[in-house]
Amino acid sequence: MTIPSQPASRGAPIQVAEEKYSAGVVTDGRGTRVQFRGTISTPNPAVVLNPFVDAVHDELVKAAAKEVLVDFRELEFCNSSGFKAFIHWIQKIQELPEAQRYGLRFLSNPARKWQRTSLLALSCYGVSSVTIQ
Repeated sequence: MTIPSQPASRGAPIQVAEEKYSAGVVTDGRGTRVQFRGTISTPNPAVVLNPFVDAVHDELVKAAAKEVLVDFRELEFCNSSGFKAFIHWIQKIQELPEAQRYGLRFLSNPARKWQRTSLLALSCYGVSSVTIQ
């Protein structure tokens, strides 16, 4: 297991990896993107995912980001326990002063029907901060 590394501002990428899934921050022409791959199905993925989300969140706040892409296109599956990490992320955004809040734009894979259903439910929780593409 890899835990989030040093903040990106120090040159080290923010990433996390377990046996069945990984996630990392990528900055490219589209802006900042958080790429998820694999299958999130462990009983308590928040132990690994929450510190990762916290590190990403801190960097986005520091950079005064307005939006981040959360790329699920290569995520095969995420159980309900895994989605708790995304609820945690939305809560962190909602705790910020209005001027510091940023949006989460989820990139989904239309071939994975579970993504549409799960992301719609997540967007209902984070009405002002979540969009789905």
